[in-house]
Amino acid sequence: MKKRVAIVGAGMSGLACARELVQLGHEVTLYEKSRGPGGRMPTRWLNRDIDPPLGFDHGTQYFQASSPAFVELIDQAQKVGAVAPWAGSVVNLGYGLSSPHASTTTRWVGTPGMASLARFMAHGLDVRLQCRVAGVVRTEGVYQLTLHLADGTVRVESGFDAVISAVPAEQVVPLFDEVHKPLAQLAVAVESSVTWSVMLTPREAVKVDFDGAFVVDSPLGWICRDSSKPGRAVGDRWILQATADWSRLHQDYAAEEVGKMLLDVFCNVTGQLIEEPLTVTAHRWLYSLPSNPVGMPCYFSEEHMLGACGDWLNGARVEDAFLSGHTLGHQLSNAFSSTLIQ
Repeated sequence: MKKRVAIVGAGMSGLACARELVQLGHEVTLYEKSRGPGGRMPTRWLNRDIDPPLGFDHGTQYFQASSPAFVELIDQAQKVGAVAPWAGSVVNLGYGLSSPHASTTTRWVGTPGMASLARFMAHGLDVRLQCRVAGVVRTEGVYQLTLHLADGTVRVESGFDAVISAVPAEQVVPLFDEVHKPLAQLAVAVESSVTWSVMLTPREAVKVDFDGAFVVDSPLGWICRDSSKPGRAVGDRWILQATADWSRLHQDYAAEEVGKMLLDVFCNVTGQLIEEPLTVTAHRWLYSLPSNPVGMPCYFSEEHMLGACGDWLNGARVEDAFLSGHTLGHQLSNAFSSTLIQ
């Protein structure tokens, strides 16, 4: 029998959970407060009127795939051009010194932007964008959601047989503390790191012999020639991502000031002088990656038909988030089946 499920959050784990449940015959609605699905796998589009469109991957930089379920998803996405392997040269970089960064695993990216994978996964799903879930209650065995919409209106939707949380741990606590305290208590112990990310467009190409670098002993942890990824618009565009420690110390700084500071660091570590860049735009990820994930695939209470998935439970990689949602989708569907048998 078809069951109705509400999923709060349309990032990687929420989409993976929804796809699993829909394939098993259930009716799923995802509620996402942002303008697009994907969570921390976004693309900041500057010009979508050109082909390929012009943008920055200012969140997740790439991902890897090893588990059968995730490999199958990536194979499907590659066949329709939503992802591609990135063969960019990646190094370890100190001040003036670099060495190859060894990796035997393929680095994948969305094409023409990281958000393309989420859009592929969301195809055919009922995703409500710019729709923030402000409250969850359970009455007589069914759930009711209070929704705040982009136009300022408030709507209530009810009749859900189950609710899934697919948001960062810090957002789980206020939303589920009243309806299911064990989940809130699990989430309250998890902390997410802050990350500043800078989108840089220099006037002239930066003359370095690598496309990505893990930076050592620096406020910057990662720099990447974003335009070197497959399917990108021509030009020279860079992403500069600060370390968690530096980002935490500077989390309340103005974005403009952060952009200038990290641009100076970028010039120092690359040995390149970048004068009057075309764009320097900083974005703060308040809940970037979990620093102390719980270490369980997902959370599920069959008694309450309520669960949670995400990297704060399973680990910080994109694949971890996918597997968390994929596993929870199976668990919830099995619970529905056992309830019917009883």
